[in-house]
Amino acid sequence: MFDLLDKEIIDLLREDSRTTNVQIAKKIKRSESTVRQRVNKLVEKGIIKKFSILVDPIAMGFNTIAYIGINTHPSRLLKAIKALKKIDEIIFISTTTGDYMILCQIWAEDGVHLSEVVDKIEEIDGVLEVLPSIIQERHKE
Repeated sequence: MFDLLDKEIIDLLREDSRTTNVQIAKKIKRSESTVRQRVNKLVEKGIIKKFSILVDPIAMGFNTIAYIGINTHPSRLLKAIKALKKIDEIIFISTTTGDYMILCQIWAEDGVHLSEVVDKIEEIDGVLEVLPSIIQERHKE
């Protein structure tokens, strides 16, 4: 069962996944063993899938970030996704309802690099339409 204490723990870990059980315990006024047990159960239940980092793509030299909407021939959707997974610049892939069948996030060095990635996507068998939207500003992550 997921409760308010679990939410507090998750909120702290989402802020900084390096936060130790001792630090969390102090902040929520519980024992370290309680926090450790709760975190372990959250992992076991699949509520916490992994502990991760959030990087700044611009600081890494990727100055052009874009979301790409992709439409494919329905019978080629899964093959297209498999091919998209092989493109290193694609950071995120999901299937969607609405305007696109697939939505991807791309990190590119510049506009030329983004165009090269779009060209790779357009060459995938079954891809019918590639619709890029370049990110201007990020307001929440």
